[in-house]
Amino acid sequence: MKSPFNPLRGWHVLMMILLFFGVMISVNATMVTLALRSHPGEDVERSYTQGLNYNETLERRRVQENLGWQARFNLVGNQLLLQVLDREGNPLSGLSLSGQMRHPTRTALDCPISMQSLGEGRYQAELPCALDGRWLVRLSHQSLPPFEVEYELVGP
Repeated sequence: MKSPFNPLRGWHVLMMILLFFGVMISVNATMVTLALRSHPGEDVERSYTQGLNYNETLERRRVQENLGWQARFNLVGNQLLLQVLDREGNPLSGLSLSGQMRHPTRTALDCPISMQSLGEGRYQAELPCALDGRWLVRLSHQSLPPFEVEYELVGP
């Protein structure tokens, strides 16, 4: 039985090399495309700019720590409840709290949250995202004095 590669000629070798590299390039291109579509590689938008302003972030956190404000979270159904208290345990009303519900691995699932004041330091928001898995809730009061709080939610 005679093989088509007997005798092995130069064009046979050329075809094998081109086929090998063609498969390698197409597999690599597919993997790069899938990787970029599934995770952009940047966890926080404008992370470089935020890094430059990190001293301002540290100053806001120092001011908040000196105020002694604390937050208590509760999840009832699809409602996120928050109570904000000062150092002596008195309720803090009048804050305009907004933020984001962030998924730890898929940034495309992140949702904005806006808390509504119920009075007496209590706030509530309807959660816009499905609660499957773990979520990180980040809320902040942008006016002075600054107030930022994070809470980890674990859904069913």
